[in-house]
Amino acid sequence: MSSFTDLYSVKPFKTQWRVYVKILKVWKQYLNGVETLEMVVVDEKNQTMHVTLKKEFIKKNENLLEEGASRIIKKFQMAHNGGKFRTSPHVYKILFASTLSVKPAEEMDPRILGFKFVKFSDIHEGKMNPDFLIDAIGQIVSIGDVEILNVGKRQTKRLSMEIRDTKNVRLNSVLWGQFAENLESVAQHANDAVIVAVLRFGKLKLYQGVWSVGNCYNCSMVFTDPVFRESLAFKERLPNDGLTLTYTHPNQLTIVNSVSVVKCVIMATIMSIDTEFGWYYMSCGACAKKVLPHDMDYLKELYPRKTFKKQLWQCKKCNENVENVYPSFMLTFRVMDNTGETKFLLFDQEAKEVVNQTAAQLTQSVNESTPSIKIEEKAHNTLDGQVPLMIMDDDDSEITPASKRKSNEKMEVIKDTDEFSAAKKKCKDEKTVETNSSILPLKTVKTEKP
Repeated sequence: MSSFTDLYSVKPFKTQWRVYVKILKVWKQYLNGVETLEMVVVDEKNQTMHVTLKKEFIKKNENLLEEGASRIIKKFQMAHNGGKFRTSPHVYKILFASTLSVKPAEEMDPRILGFKFVKFSDIHEGKMNPDFLIDAIGQIVSIGDVEILNVGKRQTKRLSMEIRDTKNVRLNSVLWGQFAENLESVAQHANDAVIVAVLRFGKLKLYQGVWSVGNCYNCSMVFTDPVFRESLAFKERLPNDGLTLTYTHPNQLTIVNSVSVVKCVIMATIMSIDTEFGWYYMSCGACAKKVLPHDMDYLKELYPRKTFKKQLWQCKKCNENVENVYPSFMLTFRVMDNTGETKFLLFDQEAKEVVNQTAAQLTQSVNESTPSIKIEEKAHNTLDGQVPLMIMDDDDSEITPASKRKSNEKMEVIKDTDEFSAAKKKCKDEKTVETNSSILPLKTVKTEKP
């Protein structure tokens, strides 16, 4: 197809250029509220160029612009290819205009992919311009744990890996989002395997004097063990040192020794449920937050002319005293695998999936034959009797056993009546609640053997 101009020969002094290209990558971009369609194309000489479509030209042409398709593009405009994260070293880029024409063409040689792999040594020596995106190929040496991070208003995964080139020069690579998930899935099936990773349009980053490469927004592409001739030839040139990748799932030992906050999936056996400090707490029926019980005997003594029909609970979230409450799970599971054991704390929604009952159902059906235990506790008596052992603390940010709380606490009840207002002042100035050791029956899910 000699009637076409190669991409490195096109210049902005005319618009009658005619090029034959293969589309390597297509993605939409939103910058400062402006939508554009971005592309990277390659010609028969393996030369690449960036292409930009403004919003008014997207609908008309996007059906013809598919990744891997070969097209004839003519009567286009040219613009300077500047800024950061440039996908092509070409000085100019193609701009779609009203006069532009896109037509299907004979399929280009599938071996033409436009790769320009860089040397890892050139990256470490600072010879590469970080304004340009690069192509990198390497054998995966190791893969770190997947991390869940908050980026903006959403959560995304991040995965770090180390790759090496044929001269055993190592390079760190950090992948985000779907790229991290895809690589994690590949690694989970690796067993003493030699896996080659190809990162197209990777972004260089220098952090604390160390260079790394990662994906760049929507334009990057990651391939693992592709059948490209470049990757097959690379694998043949690797050092014959027997280095392979074996991926191990996160286990108890990894979690216990972890010093960072991560989300992970493990496989372990539940040995027992630890009920030493209770296994549920009471929640507000309106906001579902934890509530604290008032001492009803004290309130009746303080306000003898007031009738209390039900137990009152203090809800800090609603900032009022409530009657409508329900129990919520807070289960401590002792779990183990072949590396060790630890404890997991499950709250209501997650615990219900394990127990297959609600905390309310379980408190009604639990066996009451458990021996009584002497604890220091405020007596929270309801009309139906004493409250079963549950988690009761004054700080939502810290879970403290009720048996370890101080026995002297000030109590204040805010109501609209004059009687409550007058009593409130007296209570606030001088009144405290004194309690002694009491015997409370425990209702437990399971009694552990010592």
